[in-house]
Amino acid sequence: MEFYNVELLPKGLPEIIAQLVPYEIYPDTKVIAYSRKRMGPNDSSGSLGYAGYDRLTFSFHIGLYPTMCCSNGGHRCDYPGTFSFQLWMGMLRTAIHEIGHLATHQLYYGMPHDDEYNYEAHSYVESLADEWADCAMARILGADPRLGQPPGALTGYPGILAYKMRSSGGKPWDGFDSDRIADWRALKCGGQVTINDIAEKLTGYEVPEGWGKAKARYRRAIHKAAKELGIERYFVNKNGRRYLMFNAGEAEAVYEWVDFNNDNQNLRGSS
Repeated sequence: MEFYNVELLPKGLPEIIAQLVPYEIYPDTKVIAYSRKRMGPNDSSGSLGYAGYDRLTFSFHIGLYPTMCCSNGGHRCDYPGTFSFQLWMGMLRTAIHEIGHLATHQLYYGMPHDDEYNYEAHSYVESLADEWADCAMARILGADPRLGQPPGALTGYPGILAYKMRSSGGKPWDGFDSDRIADWRALKCGGQVTINDIAEKLTGYEVPEGWGKAKARYRRAIHKAAKELGIERYFVNKNGRRYLMFNAGEAEAVYEWVDFNNDNQNLRGSS
């Protein structure tokens, strides 16, 4: 396997890609990260990446566009968390999805691609890659509660964006930019997800009537879940105030705890 422009990728991602690419095509696979000014042969507007076979070099290609993967801070609604975590997830999910295309290509080989079937064929191909990626994500989470993100600051192009965001308002405790402050706190304690991120996902991202009260109830439930699950990941400021945070695996455990107790103890109506 060969990597090109690997400096654009965050540390840890190339190792995950190398582990997930199917063994039978591993020696003939090239992973290419493209800068904003130099896009790949299969690039289209809004494309995050591509996967395919190059008949000229007899090799499989995985192309990644970090500028596009990170353009909206990753996948916020699917993977709520700090800014750095969203950037990591944007890169990770895109890479795994493209590997999924290579891993499932034999399932759609020979499928008709004329105008009449093109949309259905494309949807089918994408669903295969998504299903494969979902299974791969579950395996990664089972092996690493941080979903492969190394401790410390991100590197590569996502690391530049995260550094600029954290440095935009001066010292970590200056101002009222919650995203910037949360990113600083997470960096210091190894967190990836804040209590507000979990509460907002549980209540939904819209703002219906009573949303604030529901969020407050879920915050209390999250604190209770953390206590029962033995999660003690806190950022402690200079005044001794503690802020509860989670890595991805801990957040997933909290979601499951809250869902179970919501079904069995009517958590939505609890005080």
